[in-house]
Amino acid sequence: MEYCGGSDLNKYLNRKGSKINEARTAEIIDKLSTAVFYLHSYGIAHRDLKPENILMTDNSDLADIKISDFGLSKIIGPGETCLETFGTLVK
Repeated sequence: MEYCGGSDLNKYLNRKGSKINEARTAEIIDKLSTAVFYLHSYGIAHRDLKPENILMTDNSDLADIKISDFGLSKIIGPGETCLETFGTLVK
């Protein structure tokens, strides 16, 4: 397992006061969407994607991101549907 020395995306956003520039926001969204597309191309549904499950490789503003916590993930085959509800409940 790869070591990620930074915090998670939630703590990163809190530390920045939820104010990050448009270019950094676009970079994070691009990397997340690319990663989710990759997972889906192999039939993997994460089912608990949230800022706390997105790790930062270090504490810098240029840190890369990694998706973590695949405990609720499921492999869904072609033509198969998933009707189960999973994820973290929001209060």
